[in-house]
Order: sequence, then structure tokens, then C-alpha cells
Amino acid sequence: MDEKQLQEDLKEIESEPAQSEVKGNKFWISLAGIFLILLIISFIVVGFPVGGIIRGQVSSNPLDHDVIKLENGREIIFVKTAAEELRQRYNQEEGQEFSVCLSGNFTDGNYYIDTIFQPQMYQRAFDHVIFSACPMNTLIMLHSHPYKSCLASATDLNTLEENKKDNPNLLMVVMCEPERFSVYG
Repeated sequence: MDEKQLQEDLKEIESEPAQSEVKGNKFWISLAGIFLILLIISFIVVGFPVGGIIRGQVSSNPLDHDVIKLENGREIIFVKTAAEELRQRYNQEEGQEFSVCLSGNFTDGNYYIDTIFQPQMYQRAFDHVIFSACPMNTLIMLHSHPYKSCLASATDLNTLEENKKDNPNLLMVVMCEPERFSVYG
């Protein structure tokens, strides 16, 4: 090998990036790409409205044989045809929220619901309802929310707290599917 060839080979080696540098750059670019993809996915999953739907589904309770099992071991038990009447009303009122007052008996920490009362509703839309107060014998103030939107709003929770001053056993229930409810109280 002559010296001229050796000089050319050295220049060529010096002008090309080192193999380890190329691998290192590819690694960081790949890592940054994965991070960005995860960031976008997390934004989609926890952002509105998907995040609220997921939180609502996790925190709500299904209706099981006309019974809603609460976290504290208590139950809401729909007797007679009360559960079927609520399902029918939810399906008929699709597209607009509705409100009902549920009464019956409160025994051993369980709510036995046999009566559904429709208060006067002053304003209704797909995302809110304004209604007159429920009677004092009401055990549960129930209103619907759009499909799979199970979380109570701040207004809902404030209304519950105001009403619990006069009726400490009162619950608020948000109906977000024909057989799914979020219970607050």
C-alpha cells in the first residue's frame, strides 16, 4: 500500500461519522419518538371527553337485578317496577336530561325505592336540567346525564350538600346509561 492510498483512506475515515455516534443518535431519536407517541396517547386518553368517560365508568355502579351495590356495603334496591320505569324514561328522554325524586323506605342503611316522582322541570338540554325541589320524603334525587357521562358536576354536588342539611340520608344519583349509575351522598 502506498502512502498516497493511506492518506486517502485516513481522510475517508475522518469524514465519516463513527459507527457508535450513528447508533447513539438513532437511539435518542427513537427514544424521543416513543416519548412523543406516549404523550399523544395519554393526552387522548385522559383529555376531554375520554378521560371523564373513563373516570365515570370506573366510579359508577351497574344495576344488577334491580340492585345498585354501594361501596360501603349498603344497597339501593328498586322494588316493584321502579327500575324498569327508570330504564324506559332514560330511553324515552334520550337527548335531554331529566330529573326524578325517588322515595320508599330507608332500613338498615339500605334504600328500598318503590315510588318515582317527576318534579317540575323548568329547563332541559342534553347537558343540564333545572327542576323544582324534591319533596322532603325523597331518599334519592336522580337525574340523567348524557350517555356514559357518569360524573356529577360541581353544581350537582352543591345541590346535594344543600339538600342534605334537611335530609341527612339523601343521596344523589346520576343515571348515565340505562343500567349504570353514579351514587353520591
